[in-house]
This record gives sequence, structure tokens and C-alpha cells, in this order.
Amino acid sequence: RDDIANEIYPVGSLLPTTPELAKLFGVGKHTVREALAQLKNGGIISIRRRGGTRVEANLPETSEYVLEAFDSITQYSAQARLQVLNKDLIVARREVAELLQCPSAQEWLHVEGFRASGTPAQVVGYMEVYINRAFPKVYERINRNTVIVFKMFEEIYGESIVEVRQEMRAVRIGDRAAEVLKVAEGTIGMRYITRFFSAKGVQLEVTVNIHPLDKLSFAK
Repeated sequence: RDDIANEIYPVGSLLPTTPELAKLFGVGKHTVREALAQLKNGGIISIRRRGGTRVEANLPETSEYVLEAFDSITQYSAQARLQVLNKDLIVARREVAELLQCPSAQEWLHVEGFRASGTPAQVVGYMEVYINRAFPKVYERINRNTVIVFKMFEEIYGESIVEVRQEMRAVRIGDRAAEVLKVAEGTIGMRYITRFFSAKGVQLEVTVNIHPLDKLSFAK
């Protein structure tokens, strides 16, 4: 995706073949097909039999769209259970403030963990949850039995979430996430930032999920 955004592969050009991409990124062909499917679903590429994989749109590095339903988030949360590693109060500085789209030095309640699925459980995603400090009871209730966080705002405070925005981009997985995911630092993955808003337009929660490419099926 970054190569398309940076016009290494401009609109109208053909991407390398699946075997070539697999060799280029050091991943399996199945992983490449999963990544290409994500780009196709986003309208960035088209895949034609005998016609190759063509770039159809040159998008910014981060694409943002408003989700009209919570089905995909709910399904993912139910299939991949949250396991909490750490909980703390953080002060948003620089990169974190930019991530949360909030003023510098604003305080947020922070939960670090991972999503696991299957028996025995396998880690499928690294996760950070940022809770608006005005809603401490949501933060307090997040534990190993938590399935879906965003529903707690209505259950506890009567605050309905009416808008969800999600950003997706390819990233190199950093040291902490790599440690939790048990992959090499710098491995290519997909990062999903999801923002939850109330009817008053208040940002109640921000979640960050990072998935290695071979775990993308859980993030759809």
C-alpha cells in the first residue's frame, strides 16, 4: 500500500506477480493474496485473470471511512478474546496526542493487551485501548473476560456510540508489539485505528490493533 501511495506503482501500472511479491516481502503466497484482497476491497487495485493486478487508485497512506454498522467489529471481538497485559493512566504527548487527535498533555486511560483465538489460544493481534478519562468505570471493568469494550459506554453511562471511524495502513511492527505477537521486529503488518464517537461528537474510545499479515483474516 505504501508503494502505491508513494507512486512507486502509479495508477494504471501493474503490480508484480504473487510469487514476486512474496519474495520481495519475505512472506508466503497465501499472505500476499490476503493483503491483495484487502487492497481490492478498498478499491485500490483490480485483479483480472490473465490481466494481472492493476493499480486503480492512488490513495494517501492512511484511508479513513465511516462504518455504518458494528457487525464486523463485534464479530472480530467475539472470535478473538481480549487478554489484558497492562492498565495505566497516560499523558498524551506528541505521537500519542497525534494518534488520539487530542491536545498535548491530555490524560487518557490506557489498556494494553492482545487478541487470541482458537484452542489452544493463538495470538492474532496486538491491541491498545484508550478510554476517555471521563468514563473511568469502563476502564475499571476491562478484564480478561471482556469481549466488546465499546458497548460498555451505553451499558454504564447511557452513552450510545453512533459513529465509528477506522483507519488502516501497512506498518513495520515495532519492538513491543513484535514481542507480544512473537514475530521479528520490523515484520510487515496491518494497523487498524478505530475511533468511537457519541451522539454529542465526543470521542469515547480509540483502539489500535496490529496484525501480522498472516493473521489478516481475523481483522476483516
